Amino acid sequence: MEDLIQDRLPHAPQMGLFVTPNVPEGRLANALSDYAHHISEDEVLALYDATLSGNAKDGAVFALDRFIFQNTDLEAPQTVRYQDLVDVSSERRWLGLGGKKVVLTVNRGRATFELTMDFSGQPDAAEYVAEMLQEAMLQDISLSSSSGESATDQAAVRRALEDLRQKGKLTDADFDRLMGALQG
Repeated sequence: MEDLIQDRLPHAPQMGLFVTPNVPEGRLANALSDYAHHISEDEVLALYDATLSGNAKDGAVFALDRFIFQNTDLEAPQTVRYQDLVDVSSERRWLGLGGKKVVLTVNRGRATFELTMDFSGQPDAAEYVAEMLQEAMLQDISLSSSSGESATDQAAVRRALEDLRQKGKLTDADFDRLMGALQG
């Protein structure tokens, strides 16, 4: 996961993206104390600062096996294990206003639900985070298939991929590639 984050997330302070070892201590301390209480500083691989003020009290902290995000202080922080992702997409938040969001479909046990990461303050970061999370999802599917473990609900992933293809958000070629990764 460390290599994936290093490869997919740019260190781009202008977009609120910080990759270790260049995560500012003050911002990291704020994120850990405000919404990412259950993660230690040495576990952090990257930070997304969603605030315009640069205090990182909203955003996301990425670790080896999970990420924790909070859109605002009015919402509870969300912890998502990469292995629980079954779909990731980047979308416009409000038509014409330039905001973006990353929609996550998460599977925990028999429950599949959606969570939304808000990128209104830093819309350029949304695509990078979405692509990194998509690759993390696919990497986990590949690792689970090769090790014989079934950490991800493969039927849920298949349904989500078929849904994306039907909605025109996934090409046939990408669908085939992802189904190949799912099946090992």
